[in-house]
Amino acid sequence: MARCLFIPEIQLSVFQWIFVLDASHERHVAQATLAALARTCSAFHHIALDILWQQFGTIARAIQCMPHDLWGGDAIKSESGCICLKLHRHLTKDDWNIFRRYALRIRHLSLATQDVRRGKKLMVDIDDELLACLASMDATQPLLPNLTSLEWIIYDERDLRLIRRIMTKSLTSLFLEVWAISPVPDLLQFISSIAPTCPSLRKLTVHSVALSSHLRNSVSQTLCHLHHLTTIHCGILDAEVLNHLSRLPSLLELKLALQPNAEFQNELLFEQLQVLDVHAQDIPSAVDLVSRMRNKLTNLSIFSDNHTGASVLAQLFRRLSTFVSHDSLRRLQIMVAERPPHDLFSVLKLEDLHPLLSFNRLTHVLLDTGCGISLDDVAALELAQAWPNIMQLVLNKFLESPLPSSISPIGLLCFLKHCPDLLELTLEIDFSFIEEQDDQSHYWVGDTTHQHLSIFDVTYSKIHDAAKVAAFLSGVLPRTVHVHYSWIHALDDQREYAERWNEASRLFMRMKR
Repeated sequence: MARCLFIPEIQLSVFQWIFVLDASHERHVAQATLAALARTCSAFHHIALDILWQQFGTIARAIQCMPHDLWGGDAIKSESGCICLKLHRHLTKDDWNIFRRYALRIRHLSLATQDVRRGKKLMVDIDDELLACLASMDATQPLLPNLTSLEWIIYDERDLRLIRRIMTKSLTSLFLEVWAISPVPDLLQFISSIAPTCPSLRKLTVHSVALSSHLRNSVSQTLCHLHHLTTIHCGILDAEVLNHLSRLPSLLELKLALQPNAEFQNELLFEQLQVLDVHAQDIPSAVDLVSRMRNKLTNLSIFSDNHTGASVLAQLFRRLSTFVSHDSLRRLQIMVAERPPHDLFSVLKLEDLHPLLSFNRLTHVLLDTGCGISLDDVAALELAQAWPNIMQLVLNKFLESPLPSSISPIGLLCFLKHCPDLLELTLEIDFSFIEEQDDQSHYWVGDTTHQHLSIFDVTYSKIHDAAKVAAFLSGVLPRTVHVHYSWIHALDDQREYAERWNEASRLFMRMKR
């Protein structure tokens, strides 16, 4: 064997490429190759095992490396489809030494994936008693001393005892979900201990079903003692904590809920912040936060609970155009949860959207504003020309407007011609122009087809002739996989349009073939 292959740095570089070059979803080829290298050549053993366990190592696999008579899988699967590993006999020192040999190499641990509410599925689950036995061994040091990433769910006091044994100074990423229904006595103390226990923490996420004021205070105090954070996802933060975070030179991503009536005394720096996701009771308070930043945001998401009129939104757009860098912003999302009363329904017009057109590098725009967006074909052309790099455009996906759409298929073609990278489009279209034509050759379309659009959502577009609409769409959208609509079959006043769009979708897929 060439001498250079005995050098650990060269081995490390070559073996990492084994993982990179495996394009399969589960990385089975990379796992098999690294395992073979570790078994067949003593010179490769340690480096191959390190990479294998750093990428694929889990606490369940470390348990399964211990003698088979120690643990076993429960024959009855849980509702989430997991097989539960249970303790079959007493854990000995020899068992622990085997576990320890592999535990030293584990970098990532997720016991949050056992919770089906997060939409994940873990094939092997671990019984709490087995975890507790492991945690009771050698209490002088962490269970997984080189762990860098941890996801955990807290239901009760037992979960706290276990996570204390897993927390380590090497931890850089912590995802914590608090699902405790009844009070957990030491929870606040544990939250306060995160900073001294994990001083190198860079990513912190804290979710809770019911974030009490006491828990919020503990999270805020913890944030004030962490000085290397790059990513923060948490609940309500007050002005004082935001002032501290704004001075962190490392902070790149911040997701928070804004404290009601928060008052900011000074400018907030956030000079390196790139991603901001803010949930506020009202739009003006969120805009006040953004306008105080010296930022170069790439992603901005604003969620509001209260109904907001068109005039307030127009003011928001103007202030965003003033305070957010036009060159950096790539993704913009504005969502309003509360729908307006019918008699207070207001409408955004093209002139209201004009300030957003200055962000000419946008790739993703999602506006669900709680009020109508009145656009015609001229407006569609302006939007398409202003956002030539747009990949996702979603306008009022969940709002049925009392005003009929003024964008015709000609306006749709504007988007297709001027936005070649478009992957998803959500837009209400008036298809009457197509339905009234006797000639279905559509010569006026020319050779306009879009080769990338995958998802087209017509929201509450009205339809009368499913065949004509399907024929038109199949001609200009050959790559589109799905045509969605928002009409609901179960509602009497929407069933007619829902059935016609359902038929149009079936015809569309058949004509494409």
